[in-house]
Amino acid sequence: MAVQRVVVIGAGTMGAGIAQTAAGGGCDVVLIDVTADAVERGIGGIRSALDRRVDRGKMDAADRDALLGRIEGRTAIEGLGDVQLAIEAIVEDLGVKRKVFGQLEATCSTDAVLATNTSSLRVSDIAGGVADAGRVVGMHFFNPAPVMPLVEVIAGRESSDRALNLVTEAARAWGKVPVRASDTPGFIVNRVARGFYLEALRMLGEGVAGVDKIDAAMKTLGTFRMGPFELMDLVGLDVNYAVSCSVYEQSGEPARLQPHDIQRDLVEKGHLGRKSGRGFYSYDGPSPTVDVRGDERGISLGGELSDAVNRFAECAALCESDVLAAATEIDRYIFSRTLVAIMNEAGLALGDGVATGADIDTAMQRGTNYPKGPLAWAKSAGHERLASLLRFLNESVTDGRFAPCDKGSTGF
Repeated sequence: MAVQRVVVIGAGTMGAGIAQTAAGGGCDVVLIDVTADAVERGIGGIRSALDRRVDRGKMDAADRDALLGRIEGRTAIEGLGDVQLAIEAIVEDLGVKRKVFGQLEATCSTDAVLATNTSSLRVSDIAGGVADAGRVVGMHFFNPAPVMPLVEVIAGRESSDRALNLVTEAARAWGKVPVRASDTPGFIVNRVARGFYLEALRMLGEGVAGVDKIDAAMKTLGTFRMGPFELMDLVGLDVNYAVSCSVYEQSGEPARLQPHDIQRDLVEKGHLGRKSGRGFYSYDGPSPTVDVRGDERGISLGGELSDAVNRFAECAALCESDVLAAATEIDRYIFSRTLVAIMNEAGLALGDGVATGADIDTAMQRGTNYPKGPLAWAKSAGHERLASLLRFLNESVTDGRFAPCDKGSTGF
């Protein structure tokens, strides 16, 4: 059944973005928040975004007006009987979400699918407050929702095929790329991406290199659009740290996912990245400058680890050959250590049945702009080289976080 009428609960950045996306796909949308001011800010943000598109010649004024005309603002969850899909995009608080889902169940028709945009809570736990848990699914958009193409569709323990198919087809009709994920901590993207941030933080803390050098190595050798510290500043250190804590705690606190004190300390100081003017970089000048300095001692690699790093980098780097040839050993080490952590987590996620290999790769490319999917990247670099580097890295640490994932399930 094609979705024609949608309700979005929460008019903040994500909720407003989802409302704009659904209205842009031709749906009538009810956008709800607790106050009229919040609703007006949400709709005003949509209007401003669309005005910019009109000013740039990317949208006709008539289309803008038609889209805005499909969005209705409200402050109460009531009278929603003919809504086919309700999407919750509010604070990451289980109790608050359960209360909202109870209200939605009471006012929506029994056929309506109830979706949560949660990024860190289990869908099954949220569905625990609904009599018919089969109608509850995860529909995780990425910020900014109107721009980012990926939507993770998460199946709770009792989510029905009908509900999963409805949100999958709705996402596709709105121009998104849906991938299916199981109801596990971090789903696909927020789990597999942890190594990109955490190994960068660990290397900064160990004195391997500074913020700018680590960012540069990942952009130069891996052709990532942004380095890990640049991306943390863009996302917001508070948001990134909260996700790291949630994934770590819900996963049983494995060493490889442990949040880092450097990030915690910056959050406690209010240095949250671009939105606060300071994070790993300072944004008070014409261009960003490094704001977090570490003790850059470098690293001395043993012969076997050095050889493993070079073998892996030569096959995994996406830069031109002359750029790779000019890269220092530390540059290669930074790139290789970070990338294998990502690849290994992708392999672990595949082995855990979080998603198919194709959906994991699609999610990381479309949700985080990775230049290649980590599993396909691992295959092209060579599983033997990857496994060898992971073993030597694991011998260099005391917490076992580089232990290679199970060969039987992934081919590593």
